[in-house]
Amino acid sequence: MLTQEANDRYTRVGPGTPTGELMRRYWHPVAAVSQMNDKWTMKVRLLGEDLILYKDRSGTFGLMEPHCAHRRMNMIYGIPEEHGLRCPYHGWLYDETGQCTEQPYEET
Repeated sequence: MLTQEANDRYTRVGPGTPTGELMRRYWHPVAAVSQMNDKWTMKVRLLGEDLILYKDRSGTFGLMEPHCAHRRMNMIYGIPEEHGLRCPYHGWLYDETGQCTEQPYEET
């Protein structure tokens, strides 16, 4: 029989847990394509984390943190563009991997 500590170590999948880190190395289905037919963004919960699933205007799907890194705007209200999801507050653009690729009015 497992101890409570061992059970927690093997069954907890949240961020920063051993099993959670292992599970994040693999693909997981999070939604059916048909669920995105009539909308651009959708909230999903995966491995103890709240995330935003979105489809950009080119048809590419992306999964990202639910809030913009700049001012924490909820990205469920994001604006789909040709290559990503734009924050509706200050216009930062995120690609399908969740990386910020454009920051309007910021010097490069």
